[in-house]
Amino acid sequence: MIGLKINSFQFKNFVVQRIKKTALMWRFIEFMQGVFYVYNYWLYYSLSLIKSRTSITEINIEFVSYCNLRCKLCSLDHDKLKVRMSAETLRHFFVDFLKNSKFKNVKTIHLYNAGEVLLHPNLDEMLGIIKKFKDFAKKNKLHFPKIALLTNATILDEKKAISLIEANVLDNIRFSMDGGTKEKFEKMRERAKWDVFVKNINVFCDLNKKSKQPISTGIISLIEYENKLSTDWMSEEFIKLLNTVDGYELRYAHNWGGDVEVEELKNKKKKHFKIGCSLLMHQLVLLPNGDITVCCADLNSKGVIGNILKESLFEIYNKPKRLEMLSKFMKGKKKEINLCKDCETF
Repeated sequence: MIGLKINSFQFKNFVVQRIKKTALMWRFIEFMQGVFYVYNYWLYYSLSLIKSRTSITEINIEFVSYCNLRCKLCSLDHDKLKVRMSAETLRHFFVDFLKNSKFKNVKTIHLYNAGEVLLHPNLDEMLGIIKKFKDFAKKNKLHFPKIALLTNATILDEKKAISLIEANVLDNIRFSMDGGTKEKFEKMRERAKWDVFVKNINVFCDLNKKSKQPISTGIISLIEYENKLSTDWMSEEFIKLLNTVDGYELRYAHNWGGDVEVEELKNKKKKHFKIGCSLLMHQLVLLPNGDITVCCADLNSKGVIGNILKESLFEIYNKPKRLEMLSKFMKGKKKEINLCKDCETF
């Protein structure tokens, strides 16, 4: 069962490693993403041929707005107000989500965005709330998405590992492990200690394998542009840890909507051949204070379009500001969207 859960994860990694992003095939893939953007825009927005559901397939929930690391390639503003999501806000979201069947296209709810989820002081309570709604949905034969979590794992000690496993909420957990070597890891993920990280992953995976319902595990690894998206050059200890989990994905950095300067992207050809953005079409992000922003590349709340405590999720989904953004992408006017104008586009 675990292998089946991560097939798409492994397939994406297979494609990324074998097709260079400058290759014609990669451009064709991105062109086809644009074709699907147009298709979805006409179906859900322009002609409104589909009214029984929305175009949203993923929702991110950010438990806290802050992080304990200072990663070189992250755009999070560490000076912004530190906010923790309340249990009431989380309950309010799930009540609203389940009562509206129009969000049955949502396949995954990700418990992360900019902040480190394990820093939430009442994490057990928050997971317990999700478990109750998950059980309620199952009992009443309602749609309920897969629950995924991404963590930097630096504070994932044995106690937290047991809590995550015994909560029986997560379908998938992934760990951020950048670099390719111990030295590169600690350079890219400032404040993280390799030895602590390795210990935490091994402890979690050992406990997880012994549990009655193991959680699917994965690693997302950012690699510097000077290196290949392969394990050929990596250290043995790094490769060993990659193979500890069920699957891993190697990535090059992106520019977080233009907020991070990535030298290698400066001279990269613009995606003039691509229409739209799949994140804008298919995502919404719930922030700790109840605000909703339009995509996971917006780590500093620049694209907030509403608040779940004041409006329904469906009303926010249909906000004029979001609809205008979708329309401008269709018309090739990305430069007129402040949030998106400098983004490399997804």
